[in-house]
Amino acid sequence: MDLHSGLPFWIVKNPLYDYFNPLTQNYSTDIAIIGSGITGALVAHELCNAGFKCCIVDKRTPATGSSSASTALLQYEIDVPLHTMAKQQGEEKAVLAYGACLQAITDIENVFKKIDVNPDFKRVPSLFYASNGKGLFHIEQEYEMRKKHGLPTEFLKSDEIKKIRFQKAGCTY
Repeated sequence: MDLHSGLPFWIVKNPLYDYFNPLTQNYSTDIAIIGSGITGALVAHELCNAGFKCCIVDKRTPATGSSSASTALLQYEIDVPLHTMAKQQGEEKAVLAYGACLQAITDIENVFKKIDVNPDFKRVPSLFYASNGKGLFHIEQEYEMRKKHGLPTEFLKSDEIKKIRFQKAGCTY
């Protein structure tokens, strides 16, 4: 596969996804959604379920903009760690943001179940690894904050990580 083609993975994998259907006549709708990426698709899904007539408009093939580069992996991790965000925005707001992100993954999973689509959705845990003492300190702070607020978390020490790694490789520790 040419990793430097400039094309989204899905089009490289299956060129049939590369299509474009320009609007050729007037169309009446309640709501026009600009952008056919993950956000536009989810907004349309919710609005249509609420009874609105929606039309998604995009200048490109659906889901070939930033969605193709950023949403093959859905995660509830935000760019700012919870313990840092709590200092910046207040603990309540930070925990609310993380909780909303975690709930959003379940919501998307439920959409797939409802529309009977198998997108190869898998839940996998995040892993933070410290390469020095400062990093370990931040991971410990993050762990304590998540634990305090009931967010899913587990703290593994280096020997536990090594044991898991060796077991997955079929070795004895």
